[in-house]
This record gives sequence, C-alpha cells and structure tokens, in this order.
Amino acid sequence: MRLVHFLLADQFHFGMVTDQNEYLDLDTACRDYFGVNPIKGADPSRFRDMRAFFQGGSESVELTKKILEYIGRRRAAGWTPRAATGARFLFKPEEGVRLLAPVIAGSKIYCLASNSRSHLAEQGKPVPGQPFAFARYFNSLVGPGEPLVLHQAGTFPDVELELAVVIGKRGKHVSAATAMEHVAGYTIAFDMGYRDLQYPAPGSVDWVMGKGFDASMAVGPWIVPKEEVGEPYPLKMELKVGGTVRQSGDTGDYVFRIPQVLEHLTKGITLEPGDVISMGSLGGSPGFEFGKESRRLTSGETVEGSIERIGRLMVPVKAEAPPPPSG
Repeated sequence: MRLVHFLLADQFHFGMVTDQNEYLDLDTACRDYFGVNPIKGADPSRFRDMRAFFQGGSESVELTKKILEYIGRRRAAGWTPRAATGARFLFKPEEGVRLLAPVIAGSKIYCLASNSRSHLAEQGKPVPGQPFAFARYFNSLVGPGEPLVLHQAGTFPDVELELAVVIGKRGKHVSAATAMEHVAGYTIAFDMGYRDLQYPAPGSVDWVMGKGFDASMAVGPWIVPKEEVGEPYPLKMELKVGGTVRQSGDTGDYVFRIPQVLEHLTKGITLEPGDVISMGSLGGSPGFEFGKESRRLTSGETVEGSIERIGRLMVPVKAEAPPPPSG
C-alpha cells in the first residue's frame, strides 16, 4: 500500500498508487464504497485527507483493502470505477498526475544527527548517550521529481539518504514500550545541506543555515503503512548520485531506534499525526569525510535512493536562479 498526495489538473488528491500503477482518490472511493455497502455509524468521509487516514490506524489499512477488493469486483463485472455521483476516483499516470511530497502541510519535521555507527566512525565521534535532533520546516520540502535546489549562499552542498518515520497517533511522554503504536508508516528522505554553512567555524554548528534552505529536503514518493513494512530493522538502503553509489547499508546501523527516539522527543514535544522523523544518515561508501570533493552536489545530477520494502525516490538537482538585479 503506497499512500500519496497527487495533483491532477491542479486539483489536490489524497490517495494511493495501486498495483496496476493507477492513482486512487481514497476519499471519493471510500464514499462510494459506503454508499454501496452501508454500515451503520460508518463515516464515509474518514479518508478526506492523510491525517484522517492516520487517525484510523490499522482500521484504515483494513478498510483500504476492502475498498480495493470492491474495485476489483467492479472491474470483473465490467464496470468503470466511478462513484455514484459520477465523480472518478481512479486515474492513470498519462493523464498528467503529478506526485507531491506525502507530508501534511503544517507537520513538524525532525531529523536525527549522527545516529548511525558508520556515520559516527567516519567523523571520528564516539557513540552519543542520547539522540540529538534538529528541526526542519515545510519550506525545505520537495516531492518526487521536484528538484533539490543549490543555493548560491552555500559552496559545499551534500546529500544523505534517510529512513523517515511518519507519526499516526498523537502522543506526549510516550514510552519506548508503546512508541510503535504512534507510528503510521515509513517513507524515504533526502537530507541535503551545506557543509560550509553547517560548520561556519571550528566548534560551531548552524543547523538553520546548514540544513534549512528552501528545497533542500526531498520526501517520498509515498508512505508505506507500518503493517506492510513489518520489522524496520534491517532494511537495505542505497543512495546513488549521478549513477554512482554514495551510501550503502541498512537501518540496523542506526544507534537509536524508533522507540528510543520517540521516547526522547516526547519528553517535551507533542507529536501529531503526520509529523515526520528522519532517522539520520548512514556513512558514505567508500568514505564520507567532510570536505571530500566527490561528495559535492552539482547542478544536473540526479539523486536516487532506495529503501527495502518502501521503494525508490528520484529527484533532479538544479542551481538556484540568479536573484533579480537590485534597483
């Protein structure tokens, strides 16, 4: 099950990509399903957006499976999957569908720093005693096919592949023992930053300038529910830039795992459905020393990352347009 946000003729949709590579508007399909299969007390608008889907937890996943079976029966009967109102709820890629980042507007985004043994080793750092995180904001996000933008203010752009966790249930003071109850699913993240701006002087770190620029984090192409991914350790991970492998490993390399990270963050933060936690970078392959020239991103390259049982994300890299002349 691959949950997505997509545009068609400038109309926003929440839905999923089917096994037939079609785009299903889950809100319209759900309303149609309950119209034909009425259930007392059922809310036909429960899939009005991704946040509502997450709030339904595993019940949302099971209902989606029933909707897909319903569509399959209609296909077998020779019907066009179309709601009773005449509204369509299945679209083909060639109709001009454009995937967006599967992140809810206004969601909080947290990224783990130095959270893999291989990344710590290549930096010569000891294993920390607790997770360390920084925040990103919605301005930095791009979706599948949208470019990561190289800004003129930074001279050493670099990119990392990360497993991203999507929250499905509101929580504060969450224990590690119950943390996975708050997880909805997983997606892929590219964390791009500027090493020269992130470390402007010895002993100093500037996360905002190093990691907060516009169009500097790609997320997608979809969210896979945790029920379908299963155990998230280990999942194979691979990052390519321009066809060359830059990172290769698996999620078993992470120092702090999801339950520990959620317990740590929720000591003072209320996590909401749709919030994203990017679990951190692996080490490079064959190496990722800061300042290594081969790591510098350049305009025209393509960044491609894959995570086992989740999928593959590809985005181009382009230079920022020059600013307009002053005066």
